[in-house]
Amino acid sequence: MLFQKMGSPIQHCLMGLVLFRSLSVRRTLSRRALLWIRGNDRMPLPNMDSSRNAPGYYMRHFRLIITGVLLLALSACNLSFSPEQENDPLVVATIDAGGKPNVTITSPEQNDEVVVNSQIFVTANATDAVGVTRVQLIAGTQIVKTVSSESPSGQTNFPVLLDYTPRQTGEIDLQVIAYRGATASDPAEVTINVRANEAQVTATIAPNPGGGSSNIPVIDPNDPTCRALVNAGLNLRTGPGTNYSRITVLGAGTVVPIVGRLGDNSWWQVRSGATVGWLSAPFTTVYGICTSVPIVAAPPSPTPPGFIPTTPPTLTPLPTLTPVASFTPGRPDLVVTSISGTQTVILPSDPVTYSVVITNTGSGASGAFANEVKLPDGTTADLGVVANLNAGESITLNVSFDFSALAAGSYSIEVRADSDSQVAEISEVNNTGIIQVAVS
Repeated sequence: MLFQKMGSPIQHCLMGLVLFRSLSVRRTLSRRALLWIRGNDRMPLPNMDSSRNAPGYYMRHFRLIITGVLLLALSACNLSFSPEQENDPLVVATIDAGGKPNVTITSPEQNDEVVVNSQIFVTANATDAVGVTRVQLIAGTQIVKTVSSESPSGQTNFPVLLDYTPRQTGEIDLQVIAYRGATASDPAEVTINVRANEAQVTATIAPNPGGGSSNIPVIDPNDPTCRALVNAGLNLRTGPGTNYSRITVLGAGTVVPIVGRLGDNSWWQVRSGATVGWLSAPFTTVYGICTSVPIVAAPPSPTPPGFIPTTPPTLTPLPTLTPVASFTPGRPDLVVTSISGTQTVILPSDPVTYSVVITNTGSGASGAFANEVKLPDGTTADLGVVANLNAGESITLNVSFDFSALAAGSYSIEVRADSDSQVAEISEVNNTGIIQVAVS
């Protein structure tokens, strides 16, 4: 009962001070104080009034008890109290790799005006924390241009230049969409007004949108020089392959003359200033007359840095390991990344050849797939079967057409990869590419 009444450590401390004062001055505690300390008024008390004359039995024992309680109570005075602290959770910064790419259009601006059958360039910039693998331009509901990154893993900052030629007057909604694999960005949108002739144009596309140096090229359709327009920042290399060393990077919008090519038109040999190097053809647009460009043999493949031929070491057989789950490859994604060739034909004309580049932008091999082309006269022709494209690989197919039997007007050549839909792809809506041709 004695300790049940004591309560908190602060009460212990106060009570100890009271008892200490009482003992130090040798005062007799009152009955009420003793009852409060004992907590039990049913126990008989010693006769403290006659303690001087009675034997000291009770007082001696009582003082021993009081001394013990005093030591316990005084010890409580050294206790400190503070609220129990809660440990704040550790905040760890994380990178959100699950977001979407972002893309913006810098040119043309909203409601800019252009003339029908005149080529325009859409400049855009796509960004992504992981890497943008390709960018598409859509006019209305039709994909008119696709530019892929030269790196299979994509680029975190991917500026592009997308060419498009409107073939009808009126308003046309342009959309640019950036992809990281199969993950698409929200579309960047702009509306242009297509006029019938130059006299109707009042708001032309600014030659230098946003200030600074312009990367929008000026293309003369009557210039016969065979030249390549760089659609995205592209490595100029010492040879036709990514295993060759990089000389420099040509920015989007750069135009360079073509002086040579591989036999399959997959790489162009170009001249940039006083430097001659090679560009990957799928990332360019070709202008001019290129039928006389010679086929150039590739230089010897470079030796990997630090490579030292050695005698193969004798291998010691390893113990048999428990089989583990094998890696499951991703799915392919076949995209018609470009169709290059003249877009202006003057009758009479010889047959015109167009180069079609199909790229597997997915993460798995495609296997065999068929391709077809819809020609300007409305007929459909077989474009051949490709045995396989691994992830990141491209192939160039050629198609020729004689426009002589056609009347003047606007026509299109439309190519479809995997025409019989035999390949299980990431996306089935980006297998078509188109090029517009004006015949006069």
